[in-house]
Amino acid sequence: MTRRSTRYMSLGAAGLLALAGAVPVAAQDTVSIEMIGAGYTDQMQPYYDDLAARFMEQNQDIDVSVQVVSWNDIYTVLNTRVASGDPPDIMNLNYFANFAADDLLYTAEEIVTPEVLEDIIQVFRDNSKYEGVEYAVPDLASDRLFFYNEDILAAAGVEPPSTWSEVKAVCQAILDTQPGIVPLALPLGPEEAQAEFFIWAGGNDGGYFRDGEWIIDSPENLETLEFLQELVDMGCTQPNPGSFNRTDGAFALFAQGVAAMLNGAIFLPGELENTYESDVNWGVVPFPAADGKESITLGVQDYFFGFKKEGNQEAIQRFLSFLFQPDNYAAFLDAAGGFLPATISAGEQMASDPALAPFIEVLPTAIFYPSDQASWPAVQAAVQEDIGTVFTGADKQEVLDQIQAVAESE
Repeated sequence: MTRRSTRYMSLGAAGLLALAGAVPVAAQDTVSIEMIGAGYTDQMQPYYDDLAARFMEQNQDIDVSVQVVSWNDIYTVLNTRVASGDPPDIMNLNYFANFAADDLLYTAEEIVTPEVLEDIIQVFRDNSKYEGVEYAVPDLASDRLFFYNEDILAAAGVEPPSTWSEVKAVCQAILDTQPGIVPLALPLGPEEAQAEFFIWAGGNDGGYFRDGEWIIDSPENLETLEFLQELVDMGCTQPNPGSFNRTDGAFALFAQGVAAMLNGAIFLPGELENTYESDVNWGVVPFPAADGKESITLGVQDYFFGFKKEGNQEAIQRFLSFLFQPDNYAAFLDAAGGFLPATISAGEQMASDPALAPFIEVLPTAIFYPSDQASWPAVQAAVQEDIGTVFTGADKQEVLDQIQAVAESE
């Protein structure tokens, strides 16, 4: 809950000051707000500590504390806080609609100034709505490309694939020429299974939600799981995709030169250089699609949103608007490790960056999570928990049916 402290003078002291001709100090409320931020990198907590200190120096009637939580824990932390009736004032996460559906959130125009909102890229604003109303403000975005180890593919005598048939052929060529190399890192463990499955399914006209309906149990999604099972059975992937995560699994293998190909986000180059200190010679191409289908990319955006509590709205708006000041927002993007900016002004400044150009180029083909659906958080959790079980014997159609039931029951 919002904490308030009031600094005041007693009537006796005020009376003495009045008799002495001094002007009494007016009572002043200090509003305390708390934010939970996503742990994009290890630099996020130092960034927020500095931001909050500078903000409070300029806004002495507001106390701000920011806690950065890892992506592995952040969903549990937030849901526990909300269930106990003690949500943070500001949250940074990749979904929000379930909280909007429960009437817990301010609208976007209540948590930033009009000038900030007008600078947000329109396609990202469109993905920040629940039932036509903006309840969240995008903080950043990313999309995906297919990363490959140029040296491994060259040694196998193959080019990077553009179709599923070519994925299988490249995998087989690597298996035939370079024992000990994992041709394709396939992380379908709980960290981000919802993304890995979505980008493969999207390239087969599958996915989660389309034209107002959940399509999780679709034939296209079943075909996708069957194709991925083929890759596992061929030995093209690590043997345990259902318990294999992205950060400590796929990224690590690729950085070590052990994995030849993987689904990589816009921040992966920074991770390879800074976190893993990798010298892997890598390249990128659009993500392979099913034969005869169009390549897509997964567009992901995260959000700031504010929980309604008595007396905290103005403080939230002032702090978030301070964060979006150009220099502060540039520092935010830098601390986060390399993402597409959510603002028009920052996008114009970064458009000439050759490292971002391939990701900007494929953005028009992006598909997005159905984060405007109130049941999406439950669906995401079900995918993270259950989709990997198909590689340890669970019936693929039954798993899809179960997740479809979760979507329709919310």
